[in-house]
Amino acid sequence: MSDKYTYKGKDLSALILAKIEHVSSMIAERGNVSFDEAYTRFIPTKTFNSLVNPETLMWSESAEYVLGEYC
Repeated sequence: MSDKYTYKGKDLSALILAKIEHVSSMIAERGNVSFDEAYTRFIPTKTFNSLVNPETLMWSESAEYVLGEYC
């Protein structure tokens, strides 16, 4: 994971990190697992990699959309 996420000169780090937290929380709730377990499951996925790659524009989608792509 990068230390800073930028797109067209704008720092998206806080937005992307908040979205990772939100999606991980949703995964935890749906899967009835801890946040840490959900986060660990989310990290190795294509969806996570798309989310942390600003060029894909996945960061601009809702957490619900990202969760749908994960599932």
